[in-house]
Amino acid sequence: MKNKIKVESSFRDIKNFINIPSYRKGVIEEAPEAPINANFAVNSAANFLHPHTQYLRIKQVAEIGRDVRAYVLEPDAAHGTAKLAYFRPGQYLSITLNIGSAVVTRPYTLCSSPLRSVDDEYVIIVKKIPHGFASNYIFNTWIKGTQIVASAPQGNFYYQKLRDSKNIVAVCDSNGISSFLSMAEAIAEGTLDIDLTLLYSARKRNETIMTERLTELSEKTDKFRVIYVFSDERADKCERGFVTKTLIEKYAPASKYSIFVCGSTALYNRITPQIAELKLEKKYIRFGLSGQIVNPSSLPDFPKDEIGKTYFCKVIKNGELVATIPCATEETLLVSLEREGIKAPSSCRSGECGFCRARLTKGNVFIPNGIDSRRLADSSHGIIHPCCSYPMSNLTLVIN
Repeated sequence: MKNKIKVESSFRDIKNFINIPSYRKGVIEEAPEAPINANFAVNSAANFLHPHTQYLRIKQVAEIGRDVRAYVLEPDAAHGTAKLAYFRPGQYLSITLNIGSAVVTRPYTLCSSPLRSVDDEYVIIVKKIPHGFASNYIFNTWIKGTQIVASAPQGNFYYQKLRDSKNIVAVCDSNGISSFLSMAEAIAEGTLDIDLTLLYSARKRNETIMTERLTELSEKTDKFRVIYVFSDERADKCERGFVTKTLIEKYAPASKYSIFVCGSTALYNRITPQIAELKLEKKYIRFGLSGQIVNPSSLPDFPKDEIGKTYFCKVIKNGELVATIPCATEETLLVSLEREGIKAPSSCRSGECGFCRARLTKGNVFIPNGIDSRRLADSSHGIIHPCCSYPMSNLTLVIN
């Protein structure tokens, strides 16, 4: 058998390219007749690091604020998960909930240290939302020992060495604290080499959570500090007002830095124009999951004449009509599907990951400005993300 083909230059490259078919034929002829062993070590490692599903159990529940709880999760070996998958600070779990006849998913960001997952513990924070379909169910049913089905850690909202600056200015409210708490934990334990300045925005101090832990972490390392920004009260060593371009520049380093933002839709709406004024390179601006919009009709671009209307959606799955369901204009198509017990793929619920993509073959939808992350080819062929699409007419939707 000839030596392996090497890519060198010009004529020799062409000659080697021509010889590829005969080279491949020789390799195939010399291959053993025994069937290939599917249990390669690399496959086992991949399945361990990136499992499709994790079966978990609640180990501990802690009240950490008004209508806010921390849940410590551990592997449920009896149902097939012996070890937890490792994660990067800023990633989330997509958790499946069976609520009556509805099957829904919700993303919850991991707030613990990645090293803690090596010791088989995850920690997530859940905030109870008034009339929240999932959060109220969790508060009413999750106790120690409750079994949970979750995905592997997902999402790209983590420090990426080749993209981000090692100097990071982070902006959050209590809805987005989990990502930066996890980063701070990793910085303090020495597994994440960045300098993180956190601007924590809230109306008042009593609306913040995990402040004692944040203080402990800031005292452990000079690579992490937290500044509280209160809009409705004055407090010692805290800023008053909102996070603005001026405030960011006050605490940002003189050298290059990245901006990371995670929190509520209200925070995103306030901070986005302020960040635009900083004139940073696009790669240095990172936004985490914004979550599902609570009141879409309040958006300036929402069609006001569609408020309060209900349309009907024909749902096609595997080439067959499976249901015709009512869809309110102020609810996403994903919520309408879940309410009717139709299982549809979903993950981030923010229009960012593209996991829930479906084909709209008839009708019109409203997609809020700044949320449409579809590729041009997808949008030109009727592909939408049901998690951020609102019905504006009767529809026909093809789902996976």
